[in-house]
Amino acid sequence: MSRNIRELLPLYALGILEADEASDVEREVARDAALAAELASYQEAADVLPDGIQPVAPAPHVLQRLLASAGGGRFEAFSARIARMYDVTVERARELLALIERPASWRPQIPGIALVDFDGGPAAAAADCGFFRLSPGAMFPPHTHLGEELSIVLAGQIRDMANNRVLVAGEDYLQAQGSKHFLLCVGDEDCIYAACAMNGIDLGTGTRARPIN
Repeated sequence: MSRNIRELLPLYALGILEADEASDVEREVARDAALAAELASYQEAADVLPDGIQPVAPAPHVLQRLLASAGGGRFEAFSARIARMYDVTVERARELLALIERPASWRPQIPGIALVDFDGGPAAAAADCGFFRLSPGAMFPPHTHLGEELSIVLAGQIRDMANNRVLVAGEDYLQAQGSKHFLLCVGDEDCIYAACAMNGIDLGTGTRARPIN
């Protein structure tokens, strides 16, 4: 907890945290002398700001990313499942989920589709791991799974066009090795899902497909 709370200390010193976040900081500082000393240094720095300079609240996506890494983001409910899926700690899962809130984390792949990719833990070392975001109406092209793939829908709705199944936020989707399908984002909001594809996928080239850099 201390490492996550540490990220909120500068914001506390500037007085721009929400009341519940400020309470979390105060609780941790009260029982951790190192955190208390660090907060004091931030407060000293804030006290000597020139007159007329006002603290600026962080942009909404920055605040959301900080909260997510501390376990307070909108995807917190998925942290334990993401940890199991990628074979990482819950703390690391929260850090990964925080990337969703960071626009710079997303890399365009094809029109309407963006990716955040990262390495999983030991059990997922052979897997392609990442988050996908599809705009409404965007289609992830036909592909074959070269190994088992587990996906978790984090937001929005997506339709598996191979069997006309619609998956909504909170649903898991397990695909067997050798299975083939393609996906369509339905509804009026972006679809975001986490995927852990053992040995990757084949987009029809006969070889393992890699994200576009």
